[in-house]
Amino acid sequence: MEDSVPFNVLKHKMVPVHELLTDEETDKVLKRLKITRDQLPKIKDSDAAIKTLKAAMNRDIPEKSVVRIIRDSQTSETAEVYRLVIRG
Repeated sequence: MEDSVPFNVLKHKMVPVHELLTDEETDKVLKRLKITRDQLPKIKDSDAAIKTLKAAMNRDIPEKSVVRIIRDSQTSETAEVYRLVIRG
């Protein structure tokens, strides 16, 4: 399978948590940030983390889906960022 990743990159200690948001969660985030979906930074569906998330969920991640990435932060405990999934 060409979309497979040789190991679960999401379990690597250097890779932050990736979560696929529901449409309702996405709407709340966009409203809170006062932006549109297309104003979010992008992440390609060919990214290893997205491929692994797709395999873990055992379903496709549609284009224009939003992923929350939770990173460790030096100034606060964690920082949440959001990415728009695009084809590529």
